[in-house]
Amino acid sequence: MKTFVNYDWAGELKSIGARIQFSYQPACKPEQAVSLVMPVGSEPYETKDYGAMLPVFDMNIPEGYLYEKLKEIFSKLLPVVDRFTMLEMVGRSQIGRIRVAPSLADIQNVPARSLKEMLVSGGTAELFADLLKHYARYSGVAGAQPKVLARDSGTLESMTRTGLHSPSTISGAAPPRITSPGTTHIVKMFDPAVFPALATNEFLCLQAAKRAGLPAPAVWLSNNRQCLVVERFDIKPDGTYLAFEDVCALRLRQSAEKYLGTYENVAQTLLKHVEPIWTREDLRRLFEMIALTCCLRNGDAHLKNFGVLYETPANVRLSPAYDIITTTVYQPKDMLALALGGTQQWPSRKKLLRFGTEHCGLTRPEARDSLAKIIDAVQTVRNEIPAHIADTATQPARDALARMTAAWQTGIASLSHDDNRL
Repeated sequence: MKTFVNYDWAGELKSIGARIQFSYQPACKPEQAVSLVMPVGSEPYETKDYGAMLPVFDMNIPEGYLYEKLKEIFSKLLPVVDRFTMLEMVGRSQIGRIRVAPSLADIQNVPARSLKEMLVSGGTAELFADLLKHYARYSGVAGAQPKVLARDSGTLESMTRTGLHSPSTISGAAPPRITSPGTTHIVKMFDPAVFPALATNEFLCLQAAKRAGLPAPAVWLSNNRQCLVVERFDIKPDGTYLAFEDVCALRLRQSAEKYLGTYENVAQTLLKHVEPIWTREDLRRLFEMIALTCCLRNGDAHLKNFGVLYETPANVRLSPAYDIITTTVYQPKDMLALALGGTQQWPSRKKLLRFGTEHCGLTRPEARDSLAKIIDAVQTVRNEIPAHIADTATQPARDALARMTAAWQTGIASLSHDDNRL
């Protein structure tokens, strides 16, 4: 399959027996590298293990619900589905700037739809099924929950000042243009019987991130609170995309290995790849993201939930915050997704501050200031949860939000203890 960086041909991806091989085409420029760990060169890159995929191409292969739906949709055409054939299905439209398709024509002109319908209609389950029918093949996005990449026809522009909308806090962010030929948003649906109030959960967690001053994408919550629409943070003003790589791929791991690692590993990876002029700022942002993870009791902040964005390999920065939920609402005994200080237990204030000073390059006062900012943001948004409970239609969802309120209070308390002994 041909591999493109936006709309420029970069090379060829092939399945050769049990191995996957990628070769750059001779005229590919260094700034068009498909990955920071796969610089442009004449020698091919090849997997070593049976069934493995080169990590940057493995990164966006769908998981869970979307994976099963794609298998169902294409079962007659593709009786046997492996990760390579799954990439063939969705490679034309992925998070980031890489596109995998037979030809350039296959990656242009994704159909546009009104995403406003998903937000204002009471029949969002049926609308999501329709979106899935039209956009499954354009949805190179990881994650176990039901989601698709979609292209809005411009209807969300009229909803940015009304309803449950949280604007972007990404510096210099430009709203996706209607003329963009690719997907502009991620649409997420949640099963209320299994994960009550999960859409509201993620909406409020992103609100807390924004309140703390962290960059995060614009997000809309549907009127019936079953659907979340998230603006892609990798879109450029001209409708093309920035490169995105998650830490799992940068550490040369398969997506299935996303829980194998530590938050110290995440910091080391960023230190290696982020442009030096931004290293100090981005490591402080990383510290605040991890502190927020602990305060919100988010047990799913794995290697794929941290990443980098860049125009070229010479200007790499930490990506905005994304995919944040309070997991202990549904798994009361949940722990950290990755180890911190040798354990996955929720850290004390003392341990977090040590991580900030020893691995993120912060001074002790800076680390304390960051923690204070996170605690204040979570407390502020926590005070808004009762209003959401009052507007929630079902008792299971109200109970879930009440558990979320308690979880946040536990997180706040754990990070507020005095640290004089540090």
